[in-house]
Amino acid sequence: MRKPGGYTFLTGADGKTTEGETFTCRHCSALVMVGVKERPEDVGGLCKACMGLICARCVGKPCDVIEQKLARAEASYHARRSYGL
Repeated sequence: MRKPGGYTFLTGADGKTTEGETFTCRHCSALVMVGVKERPEDVGGLCKACMGLICARCVGKPCDVIEQKLARAEASYHARRSYGL
């Protein structure tokens, strides 16, 4: 992958350290580990609607970026508060 976006070091319970490049899914904010020179299709995909990298769980689902989900949740909260709930 040309520009994965991040780099991480993970240490397991046994003390073994794994390092690698990462990207954050545009739809669900999941952290995805990327292999060396791996294609986006191999670890998830590229959403053509928002042009963001997505994880394997979000492939095939409609485009729903995390910012839109948060805005809907906030609007719902404010509506319930205005009704006294």
